[in-house]
Amino acid sequence: MNAPRFNPDQLLVQRFLRDPGAPLAIDSNPLAADLGAVLRGADVQQRTLVLDFAPPARYLQGDGVIQGGIVATMLDFALAFVVLAALAPGDSAATVSLNLQFERAVLQGAVRVSAKLDRLGGRMAFASATVASPDGKDTLARASAVMAVRRSAAAAAPRPT
Repeated sequence: MNAPRFNPDQLLVQRFLRDPGAPLAIDSNPLAADLGAVLRGADVQQRTLVLDFAPPARYLQGDGVIQGGIVATMLDFALAFVVLAALAPGDSAATVSLNLQFERAVLQGAVRVSAKLDRLGGRMAFASATVASPDGKDTLARASAVMAVRRSAAAAAPRPT
């Protein structure tokens, strides 16, 4: 019998959802921690999650612009976390497809990423996310993802009839 798997990111998200009004630094993943990631808000009914990031200067390219791969990473974290928030304990998800569009430069400083779970199926989840300007008026980047859902052994076990 396989021991149950636990995704530390999902455990952190579940802890945050118990009190979504209290910001929670993401310490379950070293890259998220290095990017200054903080779970900032959630709406379980709307299936949304908000993360803030504060990437250090080493992730900048010229003229104070955050490197595009780092912006993609921040979007991917938000997409994964919004899916993890909807899964049963022990379930997990992995990005299968990530599509993104950059609309404007994302400048050094605080970055807010808002994610929404669009659809959750038995094996796949679909989510979308945006990076907004600091004043919230402009979208700087947007992404959509397809995630493969991995059910825990308990969830995948046949149910007695």
